[in-house]
Amino acid sequence: MPGGDMGGYNADRNDFGQASFTVNSYVKKWDKANCSNVVIRSSSFLHNKINNLPPCSGKNLIWGPPNEDVVKLNFDGSKLDNGQASYGFILRNALGEILTASAKSLGDHPSILIVEAMGLVKGIKGAISLHIKKIIIIEGDNITVINSIKANANPLWSIANIIVDAHTLLEQFDQVYFHHCYRKANRAVDFMAHNGHFYSDVLFWSPPYCIDFFLLIRKDVLGWLSG
Repeated sequence: MPGGDMGGYNADRNDFGQASFTVNSYVKKWDKANCSNVVIRSSSFLHNKINNLPPCSGKNLIWGPPNEDVVKLNFDGSKLDNGQASYGFILRNALGEILTASAKSLGDHPSILIVEAMGLVKGIKGAISLHIKKIIIIEGDNITVINSIKANANPLWSIANIIVDAHTLLEQFDQVYFHHCYRKANRAVDFMAHNGHFYSDVLFWSPPYCIDFFLLIRKDVLGWLSG
């Protein structure tokens, strides 16, 4: 990526480390205060069903963490004016901590819809690779892809085969929930998808993250709107 390695940053590490410690002290309090209204009930009715989960972030404008022992997958795609495309996904836990984050360039691609659907499938595979098998929330800002993956949906022919693959993979989870969000609530993975253009091989990002990505993740944890 132009401008330096995604894993590095130029800020003074001591000052930044202190700021990070201060931010983290609010994480658990924020998580408890803002997500108490979301309850995932484990029952035979919900078992192996694909349903809607009410967002814990108001009008879908802010990323909200999942409940304890639940993982949230955010996915996105990016397509440049020259036709180059890439995808990205992030898996996070109840504290907003990144379990895995990945991105990849797909080269010249005709359809952003296909690219986003591919990002969804890659994210599901990422969750499986982490041996996540219980409850997963899948969130994205492409309403066509989100609606296509829901039970009894009739996806567009262009992504039908990808959606079939996604459903097959999702059989490995006990419960799956789908949630459409606005782009502001998907900003961290949007950042990843855009930077995926610079990586022809699959990239799995690990800390220390660049300052821009780090701040996006922290803003999500604290429930801050972008701006």
